[in-house]
Amino acid sequence: MAHESEAGGFYYDPSEFLQLYGDDPDLKAEILQVLTSETPGKLERLRRAIAGEEGEEIARAAHSLANTAGTMRSEQLLATCRELEAVARAGETGKARELAEAVQAGFNDMLAKAAEL
Repeated sequence: MAHESEAGGFYYDPSEFLQLYGDDPDLKAEILQVLTSETPGKLERLRRAIAGEEGEEIARAAHSLANTAGTMRSEQLLATCRELEAVARAGETGKARELAEAVQAGFNDMLAKAAEL
């Protein structure tokens, strides 16, 4: 689950992830390994697409990140990724840039917390 912080950004709460996967240490470890190895590249892909104002590439990166957010049980981050995908497909690059910043912050927090799990 992701929650909005007082500063307006997201912070990741791993409780739902741990509730779902905590009883299977091998599966939990595998998911966390995939998260930490693949997510930085996905975020870089998003940054490059935003910088180039490439709507379709932004949408593809957002879709991939939405899958990750869902696996990690972060409903608010998942919703933000889906919104980013939709606005990118609609060509709203200004709104996409704002949402991408929120997605980046949410995943940065998720990655930091994943290192502690």
